[in-house]
Amino acid sequence: MKLLYDAIKLINVSLLVLILSACSSNTIKNIQVEALADCNRNMPVAMDILFIEDKELVSLLSDLSGPQWFTKKEELLIRYRQKISLASFEIVPLSILPSLQLPDNYSDAEHVLLFANYLASSGQYIGEIGSYQQLKIRLERERYRLIDMRDIDEIAYGN
Repeated sequence: MKLLYDAIKLINVSLLVLILSACSSNTIKNIQVEALADCNRNMPVAMDILFIEDKELVSLLSDLSGPQWFTKKEELLIRYRQKISLASFEIVPLSILPSLQLPDNYSDAEHVLLFANYLASSGQYIGEIGSYQQLKIRLERERYRLIDMRDIDEIAYGN
């Protein structure tokens, strides 16, 4: 009887672990950045990746453009510091970052948002990147492109 009880307990714990891991939408393992020669009209691009643990905060931040985020960044980080972890960087044209340094607790985040501070309005959209495992962010002239590195065949050069 004890053996059966232990087996049921182990199954319940295993199911709980599976359920909890399925609830998280953040599957990121690695993020690379590639800046083309003429990215952002030959200007550096400031980018912030937000690892967010609060669903309500995601809806608030999703209403911001890249420049709005960067204008309000300090205030929002102070106000929501317990709910946001941040990877912040700036990349110059014609450079590659093979692996971004992610915050220690990045895997706890339920949502991951990318903000870019492009000159062109087409490059200022918010990217929800939490569903990628191996992500390459390609910085182009007017916008960025998200490339799933697990499916390398999808890379479209040119266009």
